[in-house]
Amino acid sequence: MVMSQQVQEAFQDWDTRGQGTIGREQLTRIIRRLTPQVGDSDLEALFAAAGAENGAGVKYNDFLDWLWSDSPPSPDETRKEAARQRGLWEDALNDARARAAQTWPAEKVNKYWNEVQARLVADEYIQHVKTQMFTQADKDKDGRVSFDEAKALIIKSLKCSADLMNAPQPTQEEVRDAFDAHDTLVDGRGQMSMDEFVNLARYLQVRVAEAMLPLSKVVTD
Repeated sequence: MVMSQQVQEAFQDWDTRGQGTIGREQLTRIIRRLTPQVGDSDLEALFAAAGAENGAGVKYNDFLDWLWSDSPPSPDETRKEAARQRGLWEDALNDARARAAQTWPAEKVNKYWNEVQARLVADEYIQHVKTQMFTQADKDKDGRVSFDEAKALIIKSLKCSADLMNAPQPTQEEVRDAFDAHDTLVDGRGQMSMDEFVNLARYLQVRVAEAMLPLSKVVTD
């Protein structure tokens, strides 16, 4: 395997004493050199699986065997991947609906959120995201959207929501989490396909819609 050989050679470059082990910091540098788009959450999962937690060293030959093994993903990994494929938008919408019902009449709240939900699943909205928003975000025109390419949209949406709700401004961690929660294995970690991007856009729209609810005539009239 060419990639396996590349990783092994990179390990050996770092292992100048020939000990056959590598520390967490060195492992991070190698992985980021070979796969710059890898996310922090993926690194943490990798360290845990490879036994490189809490600064412990890892035997890189054992690590390579694990990395290219044919073993199926764990139930936890399968669950997390399924969650990323669904995206956050439906749960966020249901949570926002429940919060709003504590302040506004339930009938009006349900009408508002039903309209938002119908809009987000409509073909017109999906095509708008795919043909306009995705194309605009895909700066290098490779048919995928990286975190750096999506970051501006995420910040703009979360900042809009925060401003309307007089809430704290989004942190870098919140921005990254919004991306990672929709980043599946379809195009590799750190790269979003159109379908992943649609769910990210839906989630951001829900966040803005919640902030806009008190201004909506559907609720206030």
